[in-house]
Formats: sequence, structure tokens, C-alpha cells
Amino acid sequence: MRNWRWIGVLAVLLVLVSGCGGPKADATVFIMTSSSLPPEMTSALQDDLNKTFENKFTVQVVASPLYSIEKLFVEYAAGENSVMVIPEEDAKRMAPQGGHVALDKYFDAKKYNEGVYDGAVYEGKDENKGTFLFSLSAEKLPILKKHGIQEKGLSVTIPSRTPDEARSVEILRALAEEK
Repeated sequence: MRNWRWIGVLAVLLVLVSGCGGPKADATVFIMTSSSLPPEMTSALQDDLNKTFENKFTVQVVASPLYSIEKLFVEYAAGENSVMVIPEEDAKRMAPQGGHVALDKYFDAKKYNEGVYDGAVYEGKDENKGTFLFSLSAEKLPILKKHGIQEKGLSVTIPSRTPDEARSVEILRALAEEK
């Protein structure tokens, strides 16, 4: 009898714990800087983006509390992020490996020339090497300025394993939009 009581208690706890966290957002913006960001900044950015895309989709903004290249590799491999805000040198490091979506067809490469560098883009099984617009400078994005996310040398990019490229482009356009 006593064992059944413990099993019941454990089952209830399992149900309670598995329900934590609420519904999963439709899109995620991942931020990793060389210093940590206060939660107020990420919350305010998340609120702004959710207001922009109200009744369309939800956005979660997640900031890594510390810089770790290993964590960054895991974030790329997981394929769960729609947009990534990362140090420019890391964006450049991932480009030759096909880490980003080329943004040339969505944004003006002349306006965002610091995000143009050599890399690879995969279309199906075909690898295209060349010079592409892979990222936008965080310093040029008004909504990031508004929320104080202005660490020098940050790049905003769409990872090649994004869950939904069109949605990721919408988010990036919202970040770049002058209001």
C-alpha cells in the first residue's frame, strides 16, 4: 500500500513538472554577447516583437548568460533558432561551413556591407561558395538600439537550420525597420 502511495505522489509530481514553461513560441531569437544582457532588455525586445507579430505568430527572445563557443555550436546544431544575435567573428567563422541563410535577396548588401563575407550556401545538396550578405550589424538595427542591445561587433543572422526561413526574414525585417 505504501509503495502505491509513493508511485502516486511521483506521478503527480511528474505531471506538474512536465507542464512547466507554458506553450512554446513559434519563433526564437537567440542572443549571445561577450557580456551578459539584463533580462529587462530581452523581455522588452520580446514584448515589442510579439506586439509587432500579434495574431500572426509568437516570438521568444533568449539570451545566453555567458559567452561560450561550445554553446553557440550547440545552438547552431539544434536548429531551433529563427534569428541569432552573435559576435561578428563567430558569424564569420560559421559562414564557410554553410551556417547562415544568404540575405542578398532580402536586404541591400550595400547598406549592410559589413555583413558581406565569403562563405557557403547550400541549396539542397549543392554547395555554392562565394561572397554573400550573411548578417546585419546590430548597431544598424533600430529596435535593438531602442532596447540598449548595442555591444560593438554584434551581427544578426539567420541560421541555415532555421525552422522557418520566411518567418525568420519577417523578424529580421522588423528588427531593421525604422519606426
